[in-house]
Amino acid sequence: MMIVFAKSGNSELGNASAWNRILCPVIPTLRSTITAVSFAGLYSVVGGYFRRRRYRWILTEFQGSESVVDLGGTLESWPADSFPNITLVNVASNVHPLPNWASFVQADACHVPLCGPFDLAYSNSVIEHMGTWERQREFASEMYRLGRRIYCQTPNRWFPVEPHYLTAFLHWLPRRWFGYIAHRWLTLQGLTQKPSRDESFSTRHKEGVRLLSKRELQKLFPDCQIRVERFLGWPKSYAIWR
Repeated sequence: MMIVFAKSGNSELGNASAWNRILCPVIPTLRSTITAVSFAGLYSVVGGYFRRRRYRWILTEFQGSESVVDLGGTLESWPADSFPNITLVNVASNVHPLPNWASFVQADACHVPLCGPFDLAYSNSVIEHMGTWERQREFASEMYRLGRRIYCQTPNRWFPVEPHYLTAFLHWLPRRWFGYIAHRWLTLQGLTQKPSRDESFSTRHKEGVRLLSKRELQKLFPDCQIRVERFLGWPKSYAIWR
């Protein structure tokens, strides 16, 4: 691509040549960045709409709950007027001051050092990060153990867009195919962040994504109801509750 900034005279042509040397390498990157940001922004808007609607439903359905344990949760997920007592369980350390209505336990959500029972065992988009079917079963077992009532939301494996790496259809393939090349060149995250092989491995290991189907959720939570969130008629995510 060539951009010419010239009117007349050698000085103008010299300036044009300088501008071309500066801008031509930048424009393809700028174009791809704008496209990526636009897509990510659109997905963020759509996701925000569903989160707000989901939150309103939770406050209505579980009103009266005095104690909540949030497996894998963070303080930012909860407005101050949500529930009287919320216990956050996360493998990562907490760096934020806690208000008087919240407490924090650093622990693996599959092995929570709490007795319960809580009025509500809650989890939002966490169970898919357990990495294996065995750990997802342990996670579900902990929710049953800790909560009188249960709410667990997770993305639908068969929705065409993968929400963690922002890619389409790739997550339908066997997980062993999702290596460095697929992460770097076939996902929006890879195209924008340009991870090295080591960085890509670290990200994929940390995320540990194993998306669940509706049938698998029913196996994990056989006595629960399933709430379906749809986007353009397609099931985008599921939430089990009882």
